[in-house]
Amino acid sequence: MTAAENKQKQRSRFRKHYQHWYHGLIQEATHEAEKVVNEAQSGGAKAAVNYVATKSKQIVLTSLVKIWSGLNHYPPFHAVAEMAVPTTARWSEKYNHVVKDITRKGYTVFGYLPLIPIDEIAKAFKQGEVNVSADHETSSGEDFSD
Repeated sequence: MTAAENKQKQRSRFRKHYQHWYHGLIQEATHEAEKVVNEAQSGGAKAAVNYVATKSKQIVLTSLVKIWSGLNHYPPFHAVAEMAVPTTARWSEKYNHVVKDITRKGYTVFGYLPLIPIDEIAKAFKQGEVNVSADHETSSGEDFSD
């Protein structure tokens, strides 16, 4: 096989892979949009917003754990994290308290604001740390995927 044929074959595999990926992404987005519409029809705007917020929260938590585990390998990051994490947790608790308090006082529009899921974030990070340490223990440097 010539270099040009090899290059063409690589491009073809790349295109097929991403066509399949984009098709799946479009199907998933369509499915989620239908769920949002169903939520809005059955439970109103607040139910639809709640559904979107819950789904978004799941995506954000997963992404944050991946980013955290990647950055956690760099010692300078530890110094910043030791200061930033407690501060962020404290301000998140204050935000949640204010939103709940104002909503209880009758300002219902604040009920649409999402609360920061502090406990869920802590749980996700702990689970991420367990997964990362388990991956490091079982990893032998060889790739057996496929």
